[in-house]
Amino acid sequence: MGMRVVKLSCLFAVFLVAAVVLAAPRLYARPTVPRFMLLIDEKNMGTYSMGDAERVLTGALLKRGAEVVDAELVKTKVNRDKALQAMASGPRAAAALGLSFGADVIIVGRAIAKGSADRVQDTSFRSYRATVSLKAIRTDTAAIIDVDTATAAKIHVDDIIGGSQAIQAATALAARRMLPKILNQWNLAASGQPHKIQLMLGNVDQVWQVAAVKKLLRGKIRGVDDVVQRSFVSGVAVFDVYWKGGCQKLAEALTLARPRYFRIKVVGVTAAKLDAKLVATGS
Repeated sequence: MGMRVVKLSCLFAVFLVAAVVLAAPRLYARPTVPRFMLLIDEKNMGTYSMGDAERVLTGALLKRGAEVVDAELVKTKVNRDKALQAMASGPRAAAALGLSFGADVIIVGRAIAKGSADRVQDTSFRSYRATVSLKAIRTDTAAIIDVDTATAAKIHVDDIIGGSQAIQAATALAARRMLPKILNQWNLAASGQPHKIQLMLGNVDQVWQVAAVKKLLRGKIRGVDDVVQRSFVSGVAVFDVYWKGGCQKLAEALTLARPRYFRIKVVGVTAAKLDAKLVATGS
């Protein structure tokens, strides 16, 4: 009887270990969620609203487990005119603003609600239509992840409430389409699929060094699917590396690599970007 209990205990232990081992890849591949910052220029019936678009987006992000930079903190530290200027200046300015608040992704856009002058079928109700345009930008590379424009209409007796409801509906529609794309792209590293990492390499003096780095990436670093040279200007070479793992893993692989005439020193790592420089062998 005692031997039988021992055997059953051993079988249970083996089963438990096997279950843990099988579950391990899922644990390590658990999705990560970026930190977001929202900056929406909103006008309801020609006036600044109470932030309906940002509120709807914040709620949608929180439901997905994302962290959102506190809107009040942004309003306190950033002048509104400067923020709007950053939005209009292009992805790099918006990315820099988001990066200063520790955000991984900044969503910028405009929300405008207008009302119809005509009443609906001789009642007190009017029709209100809103258009919401959003753009999601990575703060580390200033790459545009996704853009979307949505419209919605609502009927109400009050101008401000009608416009507000239309903005909320249009924002919710844009969020349903955009957020899955953003989060799916963010988790390509966990999925094991090749995804783009930008490598900015300084202290590059000659063309042969650029060629040597490409050869190193393609032939010596396991997990690299492809390498595309984007530029080589003023001692800085920029590569798009299509890699099947996380950015930190690529940084470690480059650091441990031992080319013949130089080595690569990584000085900065983000989710999709590596900053590095060439140093002479032995430095």
